[in-house]
Amino acid sequence: MSEINLEEARISVEGQWLSAEDLTDMIQKKMQAGDMKFSNLAAALEELNNALENSTTLNIKLVLPKEDYEKLRAAGGDDDREMVRNAIITFIGGSAAGVKKLFIKCPKCKGPIEIATDKRPLDVECAKCGTGGRLTAQNKWAKLE
Repeated sequence: MSEINLEEARISVEGQWLSAEDLTDMIQKKMQAGDMKFSNLAAALEELNNALENSTTLNIKLVLPKEDYEKLRAAGGDDDREMVRNAIITFIGGSAAGVKKLFIKCPKCKGPIEIATDKRPLDVECAKCGTGGRLTAQNKWAKLE
């Protein structure tokens, strides 16, 4: 997969940022010159078009208290758009770095039990003491019968 800049509708091909129009022009020039080696350009054009078709532009104005803005800046990003995009991706779980692990305490030994999924109800077992139970939809512990 190539690097794609969705905001500018460009894809990185051989160190150059090219638009769909640029790629189309390059393919046409190669064809006119009799050079039929343009599969990498065609693949990049298809990848860019697919990415653009599967994206949505959000036009919003966001007002934050200064304290929240500073937290957003601390989370990273070179500009406001990138900071907000990173925060959204982290929140929705699109980034492995942004996914937080959920742990509950074992009711018997108080050891941590990692919850790897958001599916509920979920049967869980403490790795430390072997106590088993069911995690309900309300994230409450229920004994297994």
